Amino acid sequence: MNLELSIDQPIAGHFYWTIVGLDQAGDHQRLVDYSRGSMPTRALATAAGLAALMRHQAVEDLGTPASRSSSDPIAEAARRFH
Repeated sequence: MNLELSIDQPIAGHFYWTIVGLDQAGDHQRLVDYSRGSMPTRALATAAGLAALMRHQAVEDLGTPASRSSSDPIAEAARRFH
């Protein structure tokens, strides 16, 4: 499955990330993961979304179910981004 990350800003200053899985033809999508709260900047939302995307890709390679990190996603994104 191909994974795709998107960043949305439905309200000024509120950024959300979403990961969808695409079938081989790219015709069908399924929701894989999403941010549970808004991020204050596009950069932080991108960093958090990329961290989640990498986690899902690694899990997909291993063939085991993904688990969400119990840490604060904003703090995790900030650590990875800087």
